[in-house]
Amino acid sequence: MGFRVYQLGELFGIILLLGSTAMQMFYLDPLKREIEWRLAAFSTQQSAQVQIKAIYDNRIEVLQALNAPAEKITGARTARDETLNRFKSSDADISDFMIAKEGVEDNLQYIVLALFAVGTLLAGFGRAMEMRAHRS
Repeated sequence: MGFRVYQLGELFGIILLLGSTAMQMFYLDPLKREIEWRLAAFSTQQSAQVQIKAIYDNRIEVLQALNAPAEKITGARTARDETLNRFKSSDADISDFMIAKEGVEDNLQYIVLALFAVGTLLAGFGRAMEMRAHRS
């Protein structure tokens, strides 16, 4: 016994539904989690950057208030700048990652929606044709 055309359409629709679900589960959700983790790390990093800058600024102010030698104040400023420069390169890394992944994620979301819609229509059409065939 062979398959009828609508049965093959229904089978293909179910395969599209499973494919869209698999893409959502195995690619898009992990990508979203990675983006959320990077954003959380970025937020923590930003807080640390503000705190470190405040600590170094306070240190410089204290050294100036105590009339410390100029080389100690310059050393503190140099240490502050070196530390803050490390944060700036990390800022660029997270923004580059976000820009690179944003388009991919959007396009895949559209593909998942299209696969799900077509799969649902084909599976529904196959079911309707099966019910119609049993009535006659």
